[in-house]
Amino acid sequence: MSLYSICCGNFHHLRNSIGHSCSTRFLKYHSRIISENALQNRRHKTRPFSTSVLVRSTRKACKQSFSGNRHLHGGSVESSIEVFKQSDLQHLKSLQCYDIQEKVSGGKTECPATILVFDIETTGFSRRGDRIIEFAVRDLMGGKNSTFQTLINPERDVKNAGVHGISNGMVKKSPRFGEFIPILLQYVWSRQVVGKPVMWVAHNGKTFDVPFLIFEFERCKQEMPGDWLFVDTLPIARQLVESNGEKISSASMKTLIERYKIQVGGDAHRAMRDVTALCYVLQKLTFELKLTVPQLLEKSFRVSDIPTTPPKK
Repeated sequence: MSLYSICCGNFHHLRNSIGHSCSTRFLKYHSRIISENALQNRRHKTRPFSTSVLVRSTRKACKQSFSGNRHLHGGSVESSIEVFKQSDLQHLKSLQCYDIQEKVSGGKTECPATILVFDIETTGFSRRGDRIIEFAVRDLMGGKNSTFQTLINPERDVKNAGVHGISNGMVKKSPRFGEFIPILLQYVWSRQVVGKPVMWVAHNGKTFDVPFLIFEFERCKQEMPGDWLFVDTLPIARQLVESNGEKISSASMKTLIERYKIQVGGDAHRAMRDVTALCYVLQKLTFELKLTVPQLLEKSFRVSDIPTTPPKK
């Protein structure tokens, strides 16, 4: 099964399902934090959370509900669920797809994993000493509420605001990471197809994004779900070659965006902007390298594959 065909088909789905709603919506969370025991016992069970947003999906066996109501230690914070803007929709309409859909049981194409593209912004580069201050994710299956983003209170000063434009004042009233975990888990459960793993995709994810996630979960004494797999697009992009047959000199996101002539609005080094850019890059990258979803799964890694001690520079 080709990820390119899935992306094209589901971007088409996405454009149809969210074309009526093209503005960023902000939700306030007013609900309790889930206990540690509840989080540990939730796997392979039905989603126990009450819901305030019901989502219609074409995927079978997937309970599509995402609650925007949570109590955060008695206070309220603002997070957002974002959808494509009109300019993004116009770009999606121009995408050309090739018919490579593979027939499976029942004559229908089914993706072997829930594919979530994500990005984070942080207070620095140390996975132990720094904190995540912004998180954004997009489900490639598309549909309503397929994107989720929020600022996160790092409980410390943000000294690198010049990099991403996120200031202390912006994160002051945002959820702390321990408060964010149940929100994130509920989003994932609302998108995940029962019996299928979740494949998280990030650029330079194995070195940066995933280790940060791991240590934030550990710091909050929460276990990351065992059915989460991760794919880093950076080493995959390094397989690309130039027209002269030589490997590309750089596989950075900036280089890939230029290579594929992708136009993405918004500020660089903001999580949702980078997620949107990576969605387009992933589509083009897997098409050029003729990578299927099963092949991407073969390239995936687990939490246990990340060393607990950062490598020495």
